[in-house]
Amino acid sequence: MSADELSASTIKSRRIVYLVFATVTLLVLGLIYAWSIFATPIGVDYPEYKGLLGQVFQVSMFAFCVSALFGAQLIKKTSAKLTIIVAAALLGAGFVLTTVGVSLGIWSLFVFYGILAASGCGIAYNAIISLVNPWFPDRIGLASGIMMMGFGVSSLVFASLANAMFTLVDWQVVFIAIAVVGVIVMVALALVVKPAPKTLGQTLGLSGSAGTIQVTPTQKQSIFKTKVFWLFCIWATIVIACGLTVIGRAAQGADALGVATVTFEGFPALLVGLVSTMNGIGRVINGTVFDKFGLVPVMALAAVCAFIAMALLALSFTVTLPFVYIVGAIVVAFPYSAVPVMASAYARQRYNPADFAKNLGIANCNIAVAATVNIVIAFFLGSIGDLDKVTGAPVNDNIVFAILGVLTLVALGAVFAFAKTYKADLAKIKEELS
Repeated sequence: MSADELSASTIKSRRIVYLVFATVTLLVLGLIYAWSIFATPIGVDYPEYKGLLGQVFQVSMFAFCVSALFGAQLIKKTSAKLTIIVAAALLGAGFVLTTVGVSLGIWSLFVFYGILAASGCGIAYNAIISLVNPWFPDRIGLASGIMMMGFGVSSLVFASLANAMFTLVDWQVVFIAIAVVGVIVMVALALVVKPAPKTLGQTLGLSGSAGTIQVTPTQKQSIFKTKVFWLFCIWATIVIACGLTVIGRAAQGADALGVATVTFEGFPALLVGLVSTMNGIGRVINGTVFDKFGLVPVMALAAVCAFIAMALLALSFTVTLPFVYIVGAIVVAFPYSAVPVMASAYARQRYNPADFAKNLGIANCNIAVAATVNIVIAFFLGSIGDLDKVTGAPVNDNIVFAILGVLTLVALGAVFAFAKTYKADLAKIKEELS
């Protein structure tokens, strides 16, 4: 039986299996978010690297989304399956070479982990979403949210395990284990998951854009030539910048405020897992809200939550409130989780489905822009968790979060501007389909 001849019951069974498989794979790939855990033992072995370890994460986020554009082209010229296998090779090589080259200088971390491993992760992320997402034309938000939940909670599931293993074996051994597991899981997914049949919507009895393969003139527009894309970028970049500031340095910020002294010694590492948990759960929640209420309510909620989180974090460093920092760090993961899910939903809903991989990669480039913003801020004001060499107090962290808090208001304004244009675009697509 060919893919286009599958029955509705077979399709429903397959997409559950594929969704679970994709979620598990992304769970492994999500270890890219665990840098603040990995950076601790590396900083102990190479204390001269400590000042730049925070920037390795920002570079990895930049490479993650830029590489997705290359992956989109590879998908178009070959297939999503082959693209995932190529990504597996990059990811495995990146982690292994990091262990081999770390003694050569800090540059090796930027090149092997920050670029090579992160690129494998970014290419695979885009390919997996592009391969599995079309199986769910009726539940775009929920399916994207569940898959990305695995990506988001990875730090809780695996990073905590890695942190425990660091007390038993060298971090290099952990990195090699990650490389082996990552390659096996990614190659297995590439061999198992099949592309969605073109008649899937009709077989499931769906109507409208979810059940048709027709592409309207509005959907064929270049993503760069649409006003909604640039307004989406403003919102996404600011919300992501807020999240990256904390996610990449959650443990270091907790250490700077003495969180361990008011909780327990291992809490800074646990906090990374809690932030990861909110990042994962938030993706499912935001995807579900999108399916029920649409894109704009999710964007508005994310901007408001990002503002609240920045206010809490600025306050925590201004008057040294460890518990307020904990709340703020967890809260900021919720709006951060909205962006990748909405990028997937937005790219598929607004533009040509055949260009989904390319448009998803473009939409996710907001991560690179946000990482660049954070690198610039860190250059002038320092990284979160940096301490004054004389007083031992945190340096400029409250100012960083105050600046980002003001930017969240800009993001909220962009949402209101986005809403009107996006509504008109969807109405035009619906008219063209009818």
